[in-house]
Amino acid sequence: MEFYFRQCCSFKRDTIMEVSVMKQDPSKIKRKIARCLAILQKDFPDVQPSGKPTKFIFIGNAGLTTNADEVCITELITAIGPGLQAVTLVPGKSYSFASFSKDEEAMVIVSKANGLQTIRGCETPVYMSYVNKVPSVSSSVSYELPPGLELIEEFISPEEEALLLRLIAWDDQPNDKAEGSVLKHRQVRHFGYEFKYGTNSVDKDCPLVQGIPEELSPILDRIVEKRIMPEIPDQLTVNRYLAGQGIPPHVDTHCSFTDEVLSLSVGSGIMMDFRYAAGANAVNSEYPFHCAVYLKPRSLCAMKGSSRYEWTHGISPRMTDVTSGKGSDAGLVLCPRQERVSFTFRKIRHGDCQCGNHLVCDSPSVVQKDKLHERGKDPAISDMNGEDASRLEREHVLMVYDQIADHFSDTRHKPWPQVLEFVASLSPGSFLLDVGCGNGKYLGHNKSIFESGCDTSIELTRICKDRGFEVLNCNCLQLPYRSSLFDAVICIAVIHHLASEERRRAAVQEIARVLCQGGRGLIYVWALEQKRGKKKSAYLKQNKANRKDDSGAVARGSIAFKLEEDMTNSSNLPVHTNRTEFVEQDMLVPWKLKPQKQMEKENAVNKGMSNSNNLLDLECPNKTVEKVPVFHRFYHVFKQTELEDLCETVDGVSILKSYYDEGNWCVIFEKKS
Repeated sequence: MEFYFRQCCSFKRDTIMEVSVMKQDPSKIKRKIARCLAILQKDFPDVQPSGKPTKFIFIGNAGLTTNADEVCITELITAIGPGLQAVTLVPGKSYSFASFSKDEEAMVIVSKANGLQTIRGCETPVYMSYVNKVPSVSSSVSYELPPGLELIEEFISPEEEALLLRLIAWDDQPNDKAEGSVLKHRQVRHFGYEFKYGTNSVDKDCPLVQGIPEELSPILDRIVEKRIMPEIPDQLTVNRYLAGQGIPPHVDTHCSFTDEVLSLSVGSGIMMDFRYAAGANAVNSEYPFHCAVYLKPRSLCAMKGSSRYEWTHGISPRMTDVTSGKGSDAGLVLCPRQERVSFTFRKIRHGDCQCGNHLVCDSPSVVQKDKLHERGKDPAISDMNGEDASRLEREHVLMVYDQIADHFSDTRHKPWPQVLEFVASLSPGSFLLDVGCGNGKYLGHNKSIFESGCDTSIELTRICKDRGFEVLNCNCLQLPYRSSLFDAVICIAVIHHLASEERRRAAVQEIARVLCQGGRGLIYVWALEQKRGKKKSAYLKQNKANRKDDSGAVARGSIAFKLEEDMTNSSNLPVHTNRTEFVEQDMLVPWKLKPQKQMEKENAVNKGMSNSNNLLDLECPNKTVEKVPVFHRFYHVFKQTELEDLCETVDGVSILKSYYDEGNWCVIFEKKS
């Protein structure tokens, strides 16, 4: 994506962190950049290296997959010299490009940075080369205002700004929790009504004793006089953001507030991200899907119409924003964040919303109509096979995981590399959903994005919450999120627990529904084929006999379980013998629950070991004669191309990549419409 910015704010070069300088052998630098250029040539053959200086610099080892972003690249370059006009990052790649207004400006950067200086957070120096041009990279990011958004600069005077900054005594605790609290990313105070962040709404029947402060009366009158709102607001939320803090993307509920939501910024500017969330059937091709808008201090941002109802708004948690300076030659400018206080004004709605967009509207009458419309599509309701599948999943998936949750979590420590690579490739400020998050082992790795997780197991969600993750309990067939909300969704080792093809398809449809247009999904399922040629999967290699020969002989005691120990096998499905090749696609897979003392003893050892990259990294054999319960989980293992075929039946989904990863079939897809 290419980062051009319309807004600006002042900035002193001495605020930039000092970049480290390293010395390297020139021949080593040449070898490194040659390797990077070879990768570039495969991706963009028409982008050629240049033997003489140009206005375009290729940075071979700083891209989205290395956790670089426009901020850290701009930090490096502007600390050396002027003239930077644009930074181009290619989704899913480890390189980037910098464009300058003059060849000479690019020469200064290459001479002082190539093989010598590092980007913040990286230990290796950057490797640079001149190229003939920057590739044309499709981007859904725009720096224009989203439709319906009005931005009024200098809405208040510097004197009024100083008054507002003194208005809240942030060190004092409110008398009532409803009046304010300390959230994960910021402090907050409420006036008139409590804004409930869990639902982005208010309780209309419980007004607060404390109304909007009298000191704000001149500003409220100005809002009505300038026809920004037709009536005086009656709800105010004040947020205090320290540098590096943000707020996840969200839409204030339609049924709670009227047509205008206003945000007044004081103290410091901020980049606010707007993302189109109206759903696939309401997509207008002339709209971008991500607008980045810089809100200057003392500016008023008025969200009306589409920007109010159909676009999420949020703030990425980072220390610095990048804007364009004044004048055509000013280039990109770094704006370090400082303490910012936002005053958000709303008017309570009485009655239903009349926005007319049933895809995003949350008014009760609209939601009820949608539920009646969708009910016939639920396989669990429409036929008996669906009911049988639902019962099987309840008995052999949900109830089992709730009972083995602690033991299961103790065997899940190390994330799988290719899933982490997908998460790391997401752009800063992206919103990621982990469907079937388990113990949360894929959450918390990319600090520049927002994350949410969900799981059908109450006990696993409890473990996630104990670890500090934002998760909720739900079924993957009915995700409680509005459409087109997330930039990326991962669903690892989940869909193979669904007992019918209709339900597996419905799960993919739900993932696609909550993805924004252009968003990517990653799905992993267990593969029927646990051998690829002569190579065995990590799952089979857990059987010591399989490490020696292909005879299939199994050492008794390592995987054999007695049926009389079974706690859950109430179906007629075949029971798989662990760590052997699969015979059936639909089966029950045993989980041998360890005694608590043995779990505690082995836990320290397991945490130091590298997990296999397999969906069932099962427990070590029990070396005692003590009988312990065995639980059986339902699995449908996928044949080659089955997952691809399933995804292709979902409207608006385009498969980007399909691959095999240590006994799992995997698909990365993009939501096109």
